[in-house]
This record gives sequence, structure tokens and C-alpha cells, in this order.
Amino acid sequence: MAIYLVDYENVYIDGLKGLEQLGEEDTLHIFYTQNRCGLTFHLYEQLTKCKAHVQLNEVSVSLKNSDPVKNALDIQLMMFTGYLIGTKQADHVFIVSKDKDFQLGTDFYERFMHDDSIELRIVPSIEDSYRSPEEPPAAEEVSELDALAGTYGYPEFLNAVQQQLDAEPGGFAAFCEKYAAPQQTFSVSVEPEESPEPESALFTVQYHNTVRNLLGKSVDEDTVSRVCEIISGADTLVDLNNGLARFYRDGERAKAVYHKCKPRFDDLRHLSRARNKG
Repeated sequence: MAIYLVDYENVYIDGLKGLEQLGEEDTLHIFYTQNRCGLTFHLYEQLTKCKAHVQLNEVSVSLKNSDPVKNALDIQLMMFTGYLIGTKQADHVFIVSKDKDFQLGTDFYERFMHDDSIELRIVPSIEDSYRSPEEPPAAEEVSELDALAGTYGYPEFLNAVQQQLDAEPGGFAAFCEKYAAPQQTFSVSVEPEESPEPESALFTVQYHNTVRNLLGKSVDEDTVSRVCEIISGADTLVDLNNGLARFYRDGERAKAVYHKCKPRFDDLRHLSRARNKG
């Protein structure tokens, strides 16, 4: 069972994409203010056909006889989120919003209130809740510059550009003059950092076999070793989920492995710390 808390003022109609996928056990709370409460006929039709229980919550934007309160909707939505977690009304609670400020609330939950039986996550739309947290969006065309920056990060890219400028006789002005002609091209070479060697050989046989049994005997040795490393390097369940998602690149597979490891996470972490001597 899942509960969706929609920050309608932030995501508007786009946040309700995937509405038709909700089931009878799900609940949809739409938080809105008079500042933004538009409703199209198409959306109205979708809401009437939705199998989930739909609740429209108009929230106050100011105290009585006072100026509007900044982030008024967010404050009330997070208050209700805490109530749902405390009363354990759902296995999954999704805040549907693109507002990054909600991350403070989810971080607080992970640090001080974490409950393995309740998933709390921020998603930009309902349909995104069906994806793994680290599952990438649909591929889009990007420029070579963006691709380079996305692979190595802007700091590394800028450092490479600076090195090129420093090596250019005459400095920045000469560099601009040299590459101003249409026929000239400019490329920056950034060497990726070498990945450290895996430490799978240092794990005990007991730990390795425990992970193998969780994954299934048909899983190859390289995958078992890599999952061992991911569990060992994860301080929290969020770290574990993110590490599995990056490794598998398949939301469904990553989710399946996560749910196998989640109930025994603390035990697995304990086993991973017991290294072979010599």
C-alpha cells in the first residue's frame, strides 16, 4: 500500500502522470492552495476513474490576519508526512514534488526515524515512484560539452580547460584568437581516475557464501563479489539501494536484490567487517 502526497503548487498537472497506475489500496492526497488550483477536464476525468482513494487538501497560506507564510504548503505537507510515518499507515510514502527543500525532511527521517518497514521518497511524478531511485530518465541528446562535464564533473572539466590556457603562449587572448576561426577545433582531454582494486578477496568465506545464498546459486562469482563490496561500503540502506542501482543499471533487478538484502543488512554489514588475516 502506498500513500502519495502531491505538492500541487510545485508540480501541477505534470506531477499526476501515472495516476492510472494506482490501485485500490493506494491513497492520493493532493495539497493545493488558492494560488494554484486549476483543474482540466481531462484530469478531472482521470481522478474520477482513479482506483485509489483521492483526498483534496486545501491548505492555508497564512495565519489569521497576517501576511502569507513562506513555504506554507511544504510545512503542512511535511507535518502530515510525519503523522503518516508515526501511525504506520502505509509501506510506502511518496512526496510528489520537485522542491529540493523536502530533502531535509527525508534526510532527517533516515538519520533519526528510519523504519525498515516504511519507504519515504521524493519523486517528481507518480509514475517516477515505480522506478528505482537511481534509475536514469529516458535518454536525451546532449552536447559533447555536457557529456564531458556529466562524465567527469565540471570541476575536472574546468581544470582541464585552465591547463590548456596555461600552456598557450600569450595566455587567454592568444587562445581566443587561435580558436576563433571556424576551421579550428578545440578539444579537452580528461583522464578518468583509476578505480581502486576491489577488495572482494579480503572478505571471509562465510560472508561471501551468505551473500551468494541470498542472491541464488545461479548468480556468477563476479556479481556475488561486487554485491559483497556494495554491502560492505554502504553505511545506510539508502547507500545500499543506490549502490545496487548503479551496478545493475536495471531498476527491477536492483529492487529485487535490495529486498533480499534489506532484512539482513545489519548482519551482513557485521560479517563484512570480519576480514581474513594474512
